[in-house]
Amino acid sequence: MNNNFKENLRKIRKENNLSQEQLADELGVSRQAISKWESGAAYPEMDKIIALCDKFNLNIDDLLHKDIKEVKGEEESKKNLNNFINDFLKFITNSINMFSNMSFKSKVKCLFEEFIISFILFMASFIIYNILSSLFSSILIILPNIIYTFLISLLKSIVVIALAVVSVIIITHIFKVRYLDYYEKIKENKVEKEENKKEVLESDKTEEKISFNNNDKIIIRDLRHSEYSFINMMFKFIILIIKLFALWFGLCIAFVLVCLFGSFIVSFLLCKTGLFFVGLLVTILSSSVIEIVILLLIINFVFNRKNDKKRMIWSFIVSLITFGVGCGLIFIGTLSFDLLSDKENILKTVSREYEMKDDLIITNNYGEVEYIETEDKNIKIEYQINRYCDIEDNNYNNNIVAWSYCDNPIDIAKEFIKNLNDKKIIPINSSIEKMTVYTNKSNIEKLKNNFSNYINKLEDSRIVSSYEERINELKNENNELKQEIEVLQHRLDD
Repeated sequence: MNNNFKENLRKIRKENNLSQEQLADELGVSRQAISKWESGAAYPEMDKIIALCDKFNLNIDDLLHKDIKEVKGEEESKKNLNNFINDFLKFITNSINMFSNMSFKSKVKCLFEEFIISFILFMASFIIYNILSSLFSSILIILPNIIYTFLISLLKSIVVIALAVVSVIIITHIFKVRYLDYYEKIKENKVEKEENKKEVLESDKTEEKISFNNNDKIIIRDLRHSEYSFINMMFKFIILIIKLFALWFGLCIAFVLVCLFGSFIVSFLLCKTGLFFVGLLVTILSSSVIEIVILLLIINFVFNRKNDKKRMIWSFIVSLITFGVGCGLIFIGTLSFDLLSDKENILKTVSREYEMKDDLIITNNYGEVEYIETEDKNIKIEYQINRYCDIEDNNYNNNIVAWSYCDNPIDIAKEFIKNLNDKKIIPINSSIEKMTVYTNKSNIEKLKNNFSNYINKLEDSRIVSSYEERINELKNENNELKQEIEVLQHRLDD
């Protein structure tokens, strides 16, 4: 037995506020015996050692051979760590149980409130971080650059970690006080009510059966409990914004619905025969029903009305199926259509004559220009366009530009409808299909050279523009580097 026993005995006696005489009475020995044990003059018998261990909840080996203060510290640390882990797991379990039993509105309100609080704490932390960063920078600016950079980075990291920890603690505490504690209270009350109901049921001598619903959703923060008024107002404001957006979206849906009804009426004029037209009618009708269901959902949401969920779901499903059937009929119907690549029936030729000049350029944005050699000194250009369209041209600085425009969209629509009824698909557009230039050989060479030089100049101008942009970027980078050099030089001089 070593000296650890006498020291441990003295420590545990003083920690428990016992005198030598009191400890002696509890162990059934004299005060002198306790005094001799603590001085090392004598040692207790084994039964007394076991009695000491049982009284103070100690291990015999710890009492005789180890420092009892270190042993107590290790046990306390393990106990605190276990308590922390158990509390953390209990917090997570209670949070999951609470959310699973909350009503949808309570869930949204809880998450919205936590989001607002988190945002406020984030903004406050951001302001504090910038203030402290500026303060640290102004204080440590006199230090050498290496030490300054290291300390600033270290202090900023410490501030970020501290602010994050404080924010998490605040958010968790508010969540626990406002929701978890209240949930526990509601749960206890619910258990008490169920127990009372069971007692009543057991004491009832009749054979009447009573059923209890244990799956009722819990409404957190009811009218008897206070709320953060500013968060409640913000929540209502957000709901109002969502409703206004839904109303605007509903107006768009209503406009599309009107267009669909108009298309449904017009489609009767188009529907002559074939699966394509039948599928078109079915698709428009089913799309209209889907639009009506969506519009009713929006209206009920905006004006807080209840939805006939069963009827709406079935209407939506049936409409989707009908829409798919209509698309299938349209696809099958199009297989009987003929795609005609011959455009001779819908094209016409428009001619324009121009005086030849040495710097004349013919700009074509629609493809290659066909040159045909003739004996004419001037230039004749033929444009092939839709027969319901016409040509407009402009000769600016000897640069000829032409484009097609259509003043008869109704005639084009009639042509398109006629082709559909004949089960023909003929591409109709207002662009220039073809350009043909008629002039002599020397003029053709000049026109080609002028156009080539024009393209080269455009490329050169683009290159020059890109070079100028890059030069400006380098100048800006150079100015930034000069400013950084001046700052570093100022720190070195200080």
